[in-house]
Amino acid sequence: MARKAREAQAAEPAGADTTGTVARTLAVLTVMAEAGGSVGVTDVATALGLPTSTSHRLLDLLCGAGFVERDAVQRRYRPGLQFLRVANLVTQNTSFALLCQPALERLTAETGETALFCEYLPGHHPDGHPDRHMAAYAAKSDSTHSLRYRITLFEPAPVECAASGLAILSFLPPDIRASLCRTPRASPLTGKRLSSGALAALIETTRLKGFAFSSGVILPDSVGIAVPIRLSEERPIGSLTLTIPLSRFVKSKLKSYVALLSEEARSLSAARLS
Repeated sequence: MARKAREAQAAEPAGADTTGTVARTLAVLTVMAEAGGSVGVTDVATALGLPTSTSHRLLDLLCGAGFVERDAVQRRYRPGLQFLRVANLVTQNTSFALLCQPALERLTAETGETALFCEYLPGHHPDGHPDRHMAAYAAKSDSTHSLRYRITLFEPAPVECAASGLAILSFLPPDIRASLCRTPRASPLTGKRLSSGALAALIETTRLKGFAFSSGVILPDSVGIAVPIRLSEERPIGSLTLTIPLSRFVKSKLKSYVALLSEEARSLSAARLS
């Protein structure tokens, strides 16, 4: 039987997926997702009954496509940002982002500005590696003004960057906050990174005031105002953000913006708990 199967495979056209590469690649992603953390080449080979060399080749293919990231120090693999982005795109119509959409539209109607739901992406790295704490915009309501920003959804950025991420980070557990403060990551826009002390100070200010404020960190010449959406004191699931061109931002409106964001965030937190 095995001989006949090999002969049938050999008879397939040259362009056919005779080795099952597509199926095996999807199986690797499944193994990685179900592991809940990083995996090694041997883990994949054992789970799928494949030679180590084949598992290594499949992981390299996925790395090249951005679906998998390799930890060069530990020689292990974990889900990549492209994998997370595609997963979010697939589930967006059944995710919490859908519940946020009416709130975003109300915020835009009240302020005339772009409103965003930023989702916390903690990742699944078992040792809490700081590179796994990301945030991405998962829903939006565009400004009614002709001058507005074109914002792409599901593009992860470090959670310590910009008001939308800072509102999340500031209410994460103390050990995560401390870990990220030790090695702050660079802004996707400017390439600059905060010092440990500066990030710690921003976190404390955000916790004290209940909202985060930033300018020109991810979007040029913009102001971001964000509040967390929380299930408990140290369990944020995301944030609500208003993004405003710097030329249109009026400081005297800040208090009213925060009040509107906070009211919607409280409603969404209650809906999530119910």
